[in-house]
Amino acid sequence: MTNYKNFKQLIIKEKWLLLIILVSVISSLRSLLVPLFADELTYNKLGDSILSGRYYLINYPSTVTPIIPLLFALFKIKALPVLGFTLHKLFNIVLVIFALRYIYFFLKKQDVNSRIALTIVALTMVNPIAINSFSSLYPEALLFFCFWGFMYYSNLEYSNKSLLKMLLFFTVLILTRYVYAVLGLLVLIVFIRYLKNDRKQYLIKILKYSIIVLIPIGLWIKYVYNIEQNNLSEISYFDRFKIDNPLLYNIKCGLGFIQHHEVGKINGVPAFASLFVPITGFRHYIISTLIISAFILGYIFNEKTYGIKMLFFAIILVLLGFVFAGTGFSRYWLVLLPGFFLGFYFLWRKFKLKDIWFIYASQTIAVLYIINEIRLDFLVINNNL
Repeated sequence: MTNYKNFKQLIIKEKWLLLIILVSVISSLRSLLVPLFADELTYNKLGDSILSGRYYLINYPSTVTPIIPLLFALFKIKALPVLGFTLHKLFNIVLVIFALRYIYFFLKKQDVNSRIALTIVALTMVNPIAINSFSSLYPEALLFFCFWGFMYYSNLEYSNKSLLKMLLFFTVLILTRYVYAVLGLLVLIVFIRYLKNDRKQYLIKILKYSIIVLIPIGLWIKYVYNIEQNNLSEISYFDRFKIDNPLLYNIKCGLGFIQHHEVGKINGVPAFASLFVPITGFRHYIISTLIISAFILGYIFNEKTYGIKMLFFAIILVLLGFVFAGTGFSRYWLVLLPGFFLGFYFLWRKFKLKDIWFIYASQTIAVLYIINEIRLDFLVINNNL
């Protein structure tokens, strides 16, 4: 409870951060004026089918991860659909705010300076892709909340609460986007750390909580296997693995050497820069490679705590997961954004540059982002009213 109070007091004290949060939240509310589009329509249809007692897109079963369609079903108000969508979007914004606290607490536990931790939180909040995606009905807000909750609890000392919450976050991550199953390696590392401390005391508890929490994953795997084995799914993530030489093809797409047949642009590495440059559809291989190299070198050069090592490993695992899945674009990488900023900060510090200049540079970027968002706010309002 004391941590939460200190977090609030620091935000209030840092006036520029308070302004950024307010502007970011206000700008994110423009999504309330925007109708559903693209994958949101798919999730909405699946949500309708859940309420009718089946998990079909139209005529056949679906293997789309179930958490987001379940949320659509939960917030569905048939008499007033717009109200349901509005409540769902506001729920996503609240999840993001809670995720920001997890990020701050995680960074503080790694002995990151409070002002730097808050700066990373601010840069994340004001990022154009964040403002656009977190208040939409895509999975990013939930993934953001669960990923940083998972990272926070996986770095705490053993307790029944931290173990249970870590496993719950892990389960929701997988059932929201399959690629996060790669974080199972981190779960195993955490288990090994617990068992090294006291095998007799922790083994039974680890097994008990793992079985209870991971049952939904086992049931879902069985369901997906049956559907995919019989080619019954109308829309499937696993179609990308049913082509000739799927591994090589997906790696080429994930690295941005070729365009995946399911999308309209080259994604992967060339698209990485679009997470930081507010230009729609921006692609640049060299700039993206330099940005990726910068945050990776920052982690390599830094004297890493256990938590920083875990975060770096998690980031690399997820990025490699996207490569092997043949995908990767700004919205997908958004969940890892604070980790990228932390890598940039580590590289900044390696060059023996003062923290205050990192803060000033971040404030300048934040102001430019805010100006752009205010411009977009007026565009959206004019186009939808």
